[in-house]
Amino acid sequence: MSAPSFAHVPEEGFQAFVQALSDGPWALIDTTSYQAAGSSSSAKSLSDAPVQITWKLRLTWALAALGAARGGADAAKDADIAWDTTQKRLGALLLAATHDPNPDKRAAAARLQKAFLRGAGTSQTNLRYQQEVDFGRAQLELTKQPQHTADITLLDLETVIAEIQQSTDALADAIGHGEGTGRRPSERRRAAVAACAAAFSEVVDSIAWIHAHGAPDDLPRTQPLLESLHALAKRYPAPSPGTITPAPTVEPSKEG
Repeated sequence: MSAPSFAHVPEEGFQAFVQALSDGPWALIDTTSYQAAGSSSSAKSLSDAPVQITWKLRLTWALAALGAARGGADAAKDADIAWDTTQKRLGALLLAATHDPNPDKRAAAARLQKAFLRGAGTSQTNLRYQQEVDFGRAQLELTKQPQHTADITLLDLETVIAEIQQSTDALADAIGHGEGTGRRPSERRRAAVAACAAAFSEVVDSIAWIHAHGAPDDLPRTQPLLESLHALAKRYPAPSPGTITPAPTVEPSKEG
């Protein structure tokens, strides 16, 4: 068998292989005594572990990291939707207040629109995730100014301001704001896919070497493992010259 390439396998392809590790030839490799719950480190020394154990653990941990990155990106997207919704709610309430019969309320709404909103009132929802967190926290700081505090009370906006604090904190938690990771959720997701491609390539090379140089007894054990990995790579070959490259697995978003 020629060496397969996993460079074009999308995250869905890798995620589907999670099931393969529990079925067929991979299920015969028992790694339970080496796996620490919720960790990508072995529960005991790998130095003397059978090579099949290291193969399966290498794939298992790479796929677990992909699952975590994927979940983090989904959580960030959900938190962003909640943040955007709250901002739109604030904008709508202020817009309605500009038409209030009470001139004091109209004036208060105008002041808050100018200070708290961007563009036509919802342009802040088009910012990147990190910027949205900063914007939300700037809004919360503005609420401490006496004139703004009075305007918020007059217009009965305390509830939506509390929602802004909650949604901003939730978005900050989801994206790891301020943790210095330097990567947005989608970037971590793409990096996890690349790490899976590297892990699968390394494992298939190791299995192939034993398949080629091992004893005859090795063949029945390496052959089905190789076939499962080759089947995955074969489902996602490199695009033919001149063909349109498929859209990336990770959806583009306003975060980057």
